[in-house]
Amino acid sequence: MTVRVRIEQDDQLTTPEVVLRVPSRTSQTAELVAALQAAVTPQQLRLSQRGQHVSVPLTTILFCEAAGHQVTVHTADQMYTTREPLYKLAEQLPGQFVRASKSAILNSNQVASLTKSLTGNLVKFQQSHKQLYVSRRYYGDLKRVLERKGKLG
Repeated sequence: MTVRVRIEQDDQLTTPEVVLRVPSRTSQTAELVAALQAAVTPQQLRLSQRGQHVSVPLTTILFCEAAGHQVTVHTADQMYTTREPLYKLAEQLPGQFVRASKSAILNSNQVASLTKSLTGNLVKFQQSHKQLYVSRRYYGDLKRVLERKGKLG
């Protein structure tokens, strides 16, 4: 399959926009879309930790939480701290990362369970002992995301 690429400059845009026009009913369309999505989606999160640059694979991140002026990025067996604000990290993360509270974002692909109780809404993660509380404000959105993924019954 040949692909034509056309780049247009537009002074009205504030962020780049990619529009993919494909012929309908083509067996290669799904493959092309998947390849393009993989190419434009970051696979790692680059952090600056104590003057060192660290790349953390997105698939290993469980959640990110802010406390004071630093953010901790949690994997199953590591914790990385950075001074980069949570909202800036959120802008870099793909759609599977969902807000859990004002101070936390979680990787919905890593969620093992979501429990609602009177004492709080608790997320448990796959292959980890780590847990995270979800605020009431974000519980409904997170539950809908997990239901769409088939992670909740």
